[in-house]
Amino acid sequence: MGQIIIIGYILDTIVAFFIGAWFSRFWLRHPFRRKPATGKDSLVGKTGEIKSTLKNNFYEIAVDSQLWRAVPDDPGETFKKGEIAYVKSVRDLTLYISKIK
Repeated sequence: MGQIIIIGYILDTIVAFFIGAWFSRFWLRHPFRRKPATGKDSLVGKTGEIKSTLKNNFYEIAVDSQLWRAVPDDPGETFKKGEIAYVKSVRDLTLYISKIK
């Protein structure tokens, strides 16, 4: 009688392992569905703080603790030091930013 119970526990453990492994493959693959953005492409969609105003409507902005040169996406927009801006795009080494709405 005791041997049947032990065999039952072992079989339950094996079956539960395989069922869990089959279901978990969906959750484990989720973070890997899209390729991670690296380099300047990873900046699009992030926010940063305006650190200073440079010449010709250029700004210095800190995104992910790095300083970048930025230009407003809309030429009529102006920013003040300490304001938070949204990175819309990146061309060359210049960020194109807009106000957060």
